Amino acid sequence: MSSKEVKTALKSARDAIRNKEYKEALKHCKTVLKQEKNNYNAWVFIGVAAAELEQPDQAQSAYKKAAELEPDQLLAWQGLANLYEKYNHINAKDDLPGVYQKLLDLYESVDKQKWCDVCKKLVDLYYQEKKHLEVARTWHKLIKTRQEQGAENEELHQLWRKLTQFLAESTEDQNNETQQLLFTAFENALGLSDKIPSEDHQVLYRHFIQSLSKFPHESARLKKACEGMINIYPTVQYPLEVLCLHLIESGNLTDEGQQYCCRLVEMDSKSGPGLIGLGIKALQDKKYEDAVRNLTEGLKESPVCTSGWYHLAEAQVKMHRPKEAVLSCSQALKIVDNLGASGNSLYQRNLCLHLKAEALIKLSDYDSSEEAIRTLDQISDADNIPGLLVLKSLAYRNKGSFDEAAKIMEDLLSSYPDLAEVHALEALIHFTKKDYLQAEKCFQRALEKDTEVAEYHYQLGLTYWFMGEETRKDKTKALTHFLKAARLDTYMGKVFCYLGHYYRDVVGDKNRARGCYRKAFELDDTDAESGAAAVDLSVELEDMEMALAILTTVTQKASAGTAKWAWLRRGLYYLKAGQHSQAVADLQAALRADPKDFNCWESLGEAYLSRGGYTTALKSFTKASELNPESIYSVFKVAAIQQILGKYKEAVAQYQMIIKKKEDYVPALKVLYSIELMCPASGS
Repeated sequence: MSSKEVKTALKSARDAIRNKEYKEALKHCKTVLKQEKNNYNAWVFIGVAAAELEQPDQAQSAYKKAAELEPDQLLAWQGLANLYEKYNHINAKDDLPGVYQKLLDLYESVDKQKWCDVCKKLVDLYYQEKKHLEVARTWHKLIKTRQEQGAENEELHQLWRKLTQFLAESTEDQNNETQQLLFTAFENALGLSDKIPSEDHQVLYRHFIQSLSKFPHESARLKKACEGMINIYPTVQYPLEVLCLHLIESGNLTDEGQQYCCRLVEMDSKSGPGLIGLGIKALQDKKYEDAVRNLTEGLKESPVCTSGWYHLAEAQVKMHRPKEAVLSCSQALKIVDNLGASGNSLYQRNLCLHLKAEALIKLSDYDSSEEAIRTLDQISDADNIPGLLVLKSLAYRNKGSFDEAAKIMEDLLSSYPDLAEVHALEALIHFTKKDYLQAEKCFQRALEKDTEVAEYHYQLGLTYWFMGEETRKDKTKALTHFLKAARLDTYMGKVFCYLGHYYRDVVGDKNRARGCYRKAFELDDTDAESGAAAVDLSVELEDMEMALAILTTVTQKASAGTAKWAWLRRGLYYLKAGQHSQAVADLQAALRADPKDFNCWESLGEAYLSRGGYTTALKSFTKASELNPESIYSVFKVAAIQQILGKYKEAVAQYQMIIKKKEDYVPALKVLYSIELMCPASGS
């Protein structure tokens, strides 16, 4: 076949395709290929005809053959692209990006519009396959091309904005280059906005800040973006809240950050980030009540702020509220664990674990000490940090494992002989063993190294208190150190309790002692010793109003089965005052807290008896007698009630039992004598 005949056959194939006679077109192409097996146009026409005849495999093979023959010709690549777009062909997913890329190379210098169209298709494909970096790079090329073509700002704005939409949904899966391209897209879109300020611009700014806030390492950029939005939209809370939370969580709440928090609270008195920021400032200023109040209120609105919970726990520890501090630390740890592992979260986790262990140790009981040890074991490199080893030794001491506590203490002394807390630890171990002279020396060494620690002064004062009568009375010993501890830590309730003991037992100043007990109880309303002492002294001083005020405050807050000391004292007060029903109610509440207190049962019996409840009184005194068989008074009251109820035989038996125990118990002798006079037969 001559060259002319080949051209004729190709023309016939083209005409057949135009007339939709695809089988005829294939015949003409095969004729050509018999003579010229590498004829580019013939292979392209076969691809077109086969595709129209729904023979995608044959079409793909033909187009690929043509592309191999003439890789810089457009037709075959265009045919492949159309084929893959039309059919969900087996190789489409893998091959189409390469086809589009080749078309971009071919269109770049000849047809910019088609280049842009193919570029958009390629980006859509990359987006579907979650190839974020390829999306960002390709779309950036598209924008650059449109800029070179002189596109209007509105179009460029939309293109940049479209890129933010492509990438903003999947920021967690992106590498650093993709993230930077995303942030560049936001910055350009914001800069090219038509109307500033406007609702649309504000929404875009918000999305930009949301994206930045997911990346801790973009701190400077986030701060700049928030401040930029604040300047344009001064009445909008969102950027202020994000910025304040960011500064709080990063531990960089500067004076400027505090001003932002104040501004937030002025805009919204219940703003979570604002109140948390004010709480942290109050903590720094040692205004612990304000700190606890603001942090607690702020965390109601922003409950996933790790630093907020941590600082709340700090304030609670400072105020000697360890139970509350443990709960706050646990909340912070739950949030950290939910956020996943990162450098900053690991640091926060270790801080929270440290503070939680410290709070648990302050609770002193066995279970809390066990949990403290487990908590310390979770901290990274805890065995090489002296402060944490001191806490572990204290936990062992609290749970009674003195050998383990002493071993840690001895190792610390040899490795860190200049640390005050190590000498204080040694002192506590000696104190536990009642070796008060050694404890005194060790506490003095600790105070030489750090004289401003209230706990050391308190413990030294306690050492002198238990050392003996002489050091207890010596004003330069126990009293001096208790006063120093109280000056250094005005929230330490236990030191005020011992000051109360000093003024009551040593000085004999009941008024001053009561003031100290009240202060101790106000600081720690779980301190039954101080509360009871304050009430008892108020009664001695005939200030029943004060006593009742304390008792009522406690009983109103007490849950079932608690605060026995308060219920008992108020019940006794009502009994003495002749308010028998109220006395019964309070004494029953006291027994719910301690059902084995025979004194309480006796008092309840008296209350029932006073209001004429002989049967219930009899049961109460009987119970008291069972709990304390040595109590002659309970047996006497049982006998007296039986006598009132006409049960003379039982009464006589009880009186006789009393006389066997105590021959000179006059009340029983007198009653027995009178019964025998009235009812001679009853004694038989």
